[in-house]
Amino acid sequence: MEKIKAALRRLELSDNEQAIYLSLLREGQAPARVLAARTAITRPSVYDQLKSLIALGLVVELDVDGKALFAAADIKYLDALLADRIDRLTQSRESLAESLSELQLSLETVTPKLRYFEGGEGIKQLLKDIMWHDKTSLQIIWPAAAMNEVFDAAFLRWFDDRRQKRQLRTEVLWPHGTKLSLQTLFTTGEKDSNRVLAKGTSIPMASIIYTNKVACISSSAEAFGFIVESREFAASERVKFQALWHESTAK
Repeated sequence: MEKIKAALRRLELSDNEQAIYLSLLREGQAPARVLAARTAITRPSVYDQLKSLIALGLVVELDVDGKALFAAADIKYLDALLADRIDRLTQSRESLAESLSELQLSLETVTPKLRYFEGGEGIKQLLKDIMWHDKTSLQIIWPAAAMNEVFDAAFLRWFDDRRQKRQLRTEVLWPHGTKLSLQTLFTTGEKDSNRVLAKGTSIPMASIIYTNKVACISSSAEAFGFIVESREFAASERVKFQALWHESTAK
Protein backbone atom coordinates (compact mmCIF):
# COMPACT_ATOMS: atom_id res chain seq x y z
CA MET A 1 0.00 0.00 0.00
CA GLU A 2 2.93 2.37 0.60
CA LYS A 3 3.93 2.01 -3.06
CA ILE A 4 0.39 2.90 -4.12
CA LYS A 5 0.45 5.97 -1.85
CA ALA A 6 3.74 7.05 -3.41
CA ALA A 7 2.26 6.67 -6.90
CA LEU A 8 -0.76 8.79 -5.95
CA ARG A 9 1.53 11.54 -4.66
CA ARG A 10 3.50 11.48 -7.92
CA LEU A 11 0.21 12.02 -9.75
CA GLU A 12 -0.39 15.03 -7.47
CA LEU A 13 -3.75 13.77 -6.23
CA SER A 14 -5.14 15.80 -3.34
CA ASP A 15 -5.15 14.32 0.17
CA ASN A 16 -8.93 13.82 -0.06
CA GLU A 17 -8.69 12.08 -3.43
CA GLN A 18 -6.02 9.78 -2.05
CA ALA A 19 -8.07 9.00 1.07
CA ILE A 20 -11.17 8.06 -0.95
CA TYR A 21 -9.27 5.94 -3.48
CA LEU A 22 -7.34 4.09 -0.76
CA SER A 23 -10.57 3.49 1.16
CA LEU A 24 -12.12 1.86 -1.91
CA LEU A 25 -9.03 -0.31 -2.39
CA ARG A 26 -8.88 -1.40 1.25
CA GLU A 27 -12.54 -1.72 2.18
CA GLY A 28 -14.31 -2.22 -1.12
CA GLN A 29 -17.09 -0.46 -3.00
CA ALA A 30 -19.41 1.90 -1.16
CA PRO A 31 -21.92 4.72 -1.62
CA ALA A 32 -20.84 8.30 -1.06
CA ARG A 33 -22.32 8.49 2.45
CA VAL A 34 -20.25 5.48 3.58
CA LEU A 35 -17.11 6.94 2.01
CA ALA A 36 -17.78 10.17 3.89
CA ALA A 37 -17.97 8.22 7.16
CA ARG A 38 -14.85 6.17 6.38
CA THR A 39 -12.69 9.15 5.47
CA ALA A 40 -14.17 11.91 7.66
CA ILE A 41 -14.68 14.00 4.51
CA THR A 42 -17.98 15.85 4.02
CA ARG A 43 -20.37 14.22 1.56
CA PRO A 44 -20.41 17.18 -0.89
CA SER A 45 -16.60 17.06 -0.97
CA VAL A 46 -16.67 13.28 -1.45
CA TYR A 47 -18.78 13.76 -4.60
CA ASP A 48 -16.31 16.36 -5.89
CA GLN A 49 -13.35 14.04 -5.35
CA LEU A 50 -15.19 11.11 -6.92
CA LYS A 51 -15.82 13.13 -10.08
CA SER A 52 -12.08 13.77 -10.41
CA LEU A 53 -11.20 10.13 -9.71
CA ILE A 54 -13.75 8.89 -12.24
CA ALA A 55 -12.38 11.30 -14.85
CA LEU A 56 -8.90 9.87 -14.24
CA GLY A 57 -10.20 6.31 -14.62
CA LEU A 58 -9.25 5.32 -11.08
CA VAL A 59 -12.84 4.94 -9.85
CA VAL A 60 -15.98 3.57 -11.52
CA GLU A 61 -19.61 4.27 -10.65
CA LEU A 62 -21.92 1.27 -10.37
CA ASP A 63 -25.71 1.09 -10.37
CA VAL A 64 -26.77 -1.60 -7.89
CA ASP A 65 -30.53 -1.91 -7.33
CA GLY A 66 -30.98 1.71 -8.29
CA LYS A 67 -28.30 2.94 -5.88
CA ALA A 68 -25.02 4.55 -6.89
CA LEU A 69 -21.98 2.70 -5.58
CA PHE A 70 -18.37 3.56 -6.24
CA ALA A 71 -15.49 1.13 -6.65
CA ALA A 72 -11.77 1.28 -7.39
CA ALA A 73 -11.02 0.49 -11.02
CA ASP A 74 -8.45 -2.13 -12.02
CA ILE A 75 -5.08 -1.14 -10.52
CA LYS A 76 -3.58 -1.25 -14.02
CA TYR A 77 -5.17 2.16 -14.66
CA LEU A 78 -2.94 3.64 -11.97
CA ASP A 79 0.08 2.27 -13.81
CA ALA A 80 -1.26 3.68 -17.09
CA LEU A 81 -1.64 7.14 -15.53
CA LEU A 82 1.94 7.09 -14.28
CA ALA A 83 3.19 5.93 -17.69
CA ASP A 84 1.25 8.75 -19.36
CA ARG A 85 2.70 11.31 -16.93
CA ILE A 86 6.23 10.04 -17.61
CA ASP A 87 5.70 10.14 -21.39
CA ARG A 88 4.37 13.71 -21.31
CA LEU A 89 7.21 14.91 -19.08
CA THR A 90 9.77 13.18 -21.29
CA GLN A 91 8.33 14.77 -24.41
CA SER A 92 8.31 18.20 -22.78
CA ARG A 93 11.89 17.81 -21.63
CA GLU A 94 13.06 16.66 -25.07
CA SER A 95 11.26 19.55 -26.71
CA LEU A 96 12.84 22.02 -24.29
CA ALA A 97 16.30 20.50 -24.75
CA GLU A 98 16.08 21.00 -28.51
CA SER A 99 15.46 24.73 -28.04
CA LEU A 100 17.41 25.38 -24.86
CA SER A 101 20.48 27.00 -26.41
CA GLU A 102 18.34 29.33 -28.52
CA LEU A 103 16.10 30.18 -25.58
CA GLN A 104 19.03 31.04 -23.34
CA LEU A 105 20.22 33.57 -25.90
CA SER A 106 16.81 35.15 -26.45
CA LEU A 107 15.42 35.29 -22.90
CA GLU A 108 16.39 37.42 -19.94
CA THR A 109 16.54 35.16 -16.89
CA VAL A 110 17.92 35.57 -13.39
CA THR A 111 18.34 33.24 -10.45
CA PRO A 112 15.88 34.25 -7.73
CA LYS A 113 17.55 35.49 -4.56
CA LEU A 114 14.61 34.70 -2.30
CA ARG A 115 12.02 31.99 -2.86
CA TYR A 116 9.03 31.45 -0.61
CA PHE A 117 7.19 28.13 -0.12
CA GLU A 118 3.85 27.64 1.60
CA GLY A 119 1.97 24.56 2.83
CA GLY A 120 3.13 20.97 3.24
CA GLU A 121 3.65 20.30 -0.47
CA GLY A 122 5.43 23.60 -0.94
CA ILE A 123 7.90 22.82 1.81
CA LYS A 124 8.64 19.45 0.21
CA GLN A 125 9.55 21.32 -2.98
CA LEU A 126 11.87 23.49 -0.89
CA LEU A 127 13.77 20.42 0.31
CA LYS A 128 13.96 19.00 -3.21
CA ASP A 129 16.04 22.03 -4.23
CA ILE A 130 18.89 20.46 -2.26
CA MET A 131 18.89 17.52 -4.68
CA TRP A 132 20.30 19.74 -7.43
CA HIS A 133 23.63 19.78 -5.58
CA ASP A 134 25.54 16.47 -5.63
CA LYS A 135 28.44 15.65 -3.32
CA THR A 136 28.11 18.73 -1.18
CA SER A 137 28.03 19.32 2.57
CA LEU A 138 24.97 20.46 4.50
CA GLN A 139 25.07 22.28 7.83
CA ILE A 140 21.72 21.71 9.53
CA ILE A 141 19.88 22.76 12.65
CA TRP A 142 16.96 20.37 12.85
CA PRO A 143 14.18 20.40 15.50
CA ALA A 144 13.17 16.81 14.75
CA ALA A 145 9.95 16.67 16.78
CA ALA A 146 8.50 19.75 15.06
CA MET A 147 9.71 18.72 11.59
CA ASN A 148 8.25 15.21 11.90
CA GLU A 149 4.84 16.90 12.07
CA VAL A 150 5.58 18.78 8.84
CA PHE A 151 6.82 15.82 6.74
CA ASP A 152 5.10 12.43 6.48
CA ALA A 153 7.12 9.27 7.12
CA ALA A 154 7.14 8.22 3.44
CA PHE A 155 8.68 11.52 2.37
CA LEU A 156 11.26 11.34 5.16
CA ARG A 157 12.40 7.90 3.98
CA TRP A 158 12.43 8.96 0.32
CA PHE A 159 14.43 12.12 1.02
CA ASP A 160 17.01 10.49 3.25
CA ASP A 161 17.56 7.66 0.75
CA ARG A 162 17.93 10.14 -2.14
CA ARG A 163 20.23 12.34 -0.03
CA GLN A 164 22.63 9.47 0.55
CA LYS A 165 22.56 8.46 -3.13
CA ARG A 166 23.48 12.05 -4.02
CA GLN A 167 26.35 11.77 -1.51
CA LEU A 168 25.21 14.77 0.48
CA ARG A 169 27.12 14.76 3.76
CA THR A 170 25.57 16.36 6.80
CA GLU A 171 26.58 18.08 10.00
CA VAL A 172 23.44 18.18 12.11
CA LEU A 173 22.74 20.02 15.34
CA TRP A 174 19.84 18.44 17.20
CA PRO A 175 17.88 20.00 20.10
CA HIS A 176 18.70 18.70 23.55
CA GLY A 177 16.76 15.48 24.24
CA THR A 178 16.13 14.52 20.58
CA LYS A 179 15.55 10.81 20.03
CA LEU A 180 16.61 9.84 16.53
CA SER A 181 14.65 7.21 14.59
CA LEU A 182 14.45 5.86 11.05
CA GLN A 183 11.55 8.24 10.46
CA THR A 184 13.56 11.34 11.31
CA LEU A 185 14.97 13.31 8.41
CA PHE A 186 18.76 13.42 8.19
CA THR A 187 19.31 10.08 9.88
CA THR A 188 22.98 9.40 10.24
CA GLY A 189 25.14 7.91 7.52
CA GLU A 190 28.73 6.74 7.75
CA LYS A 191 30.15 10.15 6.81
CA ASP A 192 27.60 12.26 8.71
CA SER A 193 28.29 14.11 11.97
CA ASN A 194 25.81 14.86 14.74
CA ARG A 195 25.90 16.99 17.85
CA VAL A 196 23.40 18.07 20.50
CA LEU A 197 22.75 21.71 21.24
CA ALA A 198 23.10 22.93 24.78
CA LYS A 199 19.97 22.52 26.87
CA GLY A 200 17.68 25.52 26.54
CA THR A 201 19.08 26.69 23.19
CA SER A 202 16.24 28.31 21.24
CA ILE A 203 15.58 27.08 17.67
CA PRO A 204 12.94 29.30 16.01
CA MET A 205 13.10 27.45 12.67
CA ALA A 206 14.86 24.53 11.03
CA SER A 207 17.73 25.69 8.83
CA ILE A 208 19.92 24.08 6.16
CA ILE A 209 23.03 25.72 4.73
CA TYR A 210 24.25 24.36 1.38
CA THR A 211 26.47 25.86 -1.32
CA ASN A 212 25.51 29.56 -1.37
CA LYS A 213 21.97 28.97 -0.09
CA VAL A 214 20.18 28.90 3.26
CA ALA A 215 16.81 27.15 3.58
CA CYS A 216 14.56 27.82 6.57
CA ILE A 217 11.42 25.89 7.52
CA SER A 218 8.75 26.82 10.05
CA SER A 219 6.56 24.49 12.15
CA SER A 220 3.50 22.53 11.00
CA ALA A 221 1.26 25.15 12.65
CA GLU A 222 2.40 27.72 10.09
CA ALA A 223 3.84 25.47 7.34
CA PHE A 224 6.02 27.80 5.32
CA GLY A 225 9.65 28.11 4.36
CA PHE A 226 12.05 30.06 2.20
CA ILE A 227 15.41 29.80 0.47
CA VAL A 228 17.82 32.71 0.49
CA GLU A 229 20.48 32.56 -2.23
CA SER A 230 23.39 34.74 -1.18
CA ARG A 231 27.06 33.87 -0.72
CA GLU A 232 27.45 36.55 1.95
CA PHE A 233 24.38 35.41 3.91
CA ALA A 234 25.33 31.72 3.64
CA ALA A 235 28.86 32.51 4.86
CA SER A 236 27.45 34.48 7.80
CA GLU A 237 25.12 31.62 8.75
CA ARG A 238 28.01 29.15 8.57
CA VAL A 239 29.95 31.22 11.08
CA LYS A 240 26.98 31.11 13.47
CA PHE A 241 26.57 27.37 12.87
CA GLN A 242 30.22 26.66 13.62
CA ALA A 243 29.98 28.63 16.87
CA LEU A 244 27.02 26.51 17.97
CA TRP A 245 28.82 23.36 16.77
CA HIS A 246 31.84 24.02 18.98
CA GLU A 247 29.59 24.72 21.97
CA SER A 248 27.60 21.51 21.49
CA THR A 249 28.33 17.91 22.52
CA ALA A 250 28.86 14.87 20.30
CA LYS A 251 25.85 12.57 19.83
